[in-house]
Amino acid sequence: MSDASLSDMPDPLERINRQVVLRRRPDGMLTNDDVEVTEGEMPELGDGQILIRMVYLQMDAAVRSWLDEGEGYLPGVEIGAAVRSGGMGRVIESNHPDIAVGDWCGGGLPGWNSWAVADGDSPIVNAFPSDHDALFQIAVISSPAATAYFGLTDLGEIKEGDSVLISAAAGSTGSVAVQVARNLGATVVGIAGSDEKCRWVESLGAEVCLNRRTDDLAARLKEIRPRGFDIYFDNVGGPILDLALRRLAIGARVVIIGAISMYNEKGRPPGPSNYLNLINKQAKMAGFQGLAYVDRYPEAWDQMWAWAAEGKMQYKTDLKYGLGSCVEQLNSLFTGSNTGKALVQLCEDPGPGPY
Repeated sequence: MSDASLSDMPDPLERINRQVVLRRRPDGMLTNDDVEVTEGEMPELGDGQILIRMVYLQMDAAVRSWLDEGEGYLPGVEIGAAVRSGGMGRVIESNHPDIAVGDWCGGGLPGWNSWAVADGDSPIVNAFPSDHDALFQIAVISSPAATAYFGLTDLGEIKEGDSVLISAAAGSTGSVAVQVARNLGATVVGIAGSDEKCRWVESLGAEVCLNRRTDDLAARLKEIRPRGFDIYFDNVGGPILDLALRRLAIGARVVIIGAISMYNEKGRPPGPSNYLNLINKQAKMAGFQGLAYVDRYPEAWDQMWAWAAEGKMQYKTDLKYGLGSCVEQLNSLFTGSNTGKALVQLCEDPGPGPY
């Protein structure tokens, strides 16, 4: 499967449901041999449901974890089923009284499909006016907003003057977390995978961003914050988590929102060897699971839009085109080749209708 250009995309209103289905469990990173592009049945619309032409698919690290056998906070994708992911598209038909044809619809887990049906009353399905900023919605609001906001406020107990360390700071959630921490009065040190990414993270308000490939992280973190960090916001796990545990301030909070460095590893991941520093520093470490905050999502979203109106929220999207590019774009999260929110665009925006 290969990447395409937007001009190669199919007619957005063509009623063919192309999908990427799982053929076998991946061993390491997902490959094109692990999946297959097929034409599935067009989904049928029931009472209270909406038919969505998917325009954008989200590439999130959790997608890879859902392809393994077994059950985490969601069950593994079944062989023969479409790969699970979030996305956003236009409502083409609606059987829901409060959702109009032409609205944007995001949330839920429509998967790697060109068409999807969603329950309009589901708490994780959200419709937005036809003139809504869809890219801001999917790059900032969708999953990064709640993860970054509640991860830092509820679990991280962030307060003005705190020093915050954020790994994968140029990624979708990390870049939002940098800005949330800055907007709440904290100082931020980021870690990213290239000088270009580090420059972008610093433009978002980080005091400094370290290149994990070229900087001596142990020495630089000690130099920058001799007393340690009040919050470590962890996207990656592995050696960087272990290193951060050595650089905690008294009373520090460690927030675990992902472990991108280990999703492609076989077997049980090793635990951090420096966890006893939690005792020495009277610190605490907690995991974050976004679905536990569904009822409070609007709180985070409203704050993001308010900051955006004040010019305090930026984002980048890393776009590829066509279902055939899904595997490559998902893997970009693990190779570090993406900056900002990795997306796959499936078709041109069909506009607000009528269709």
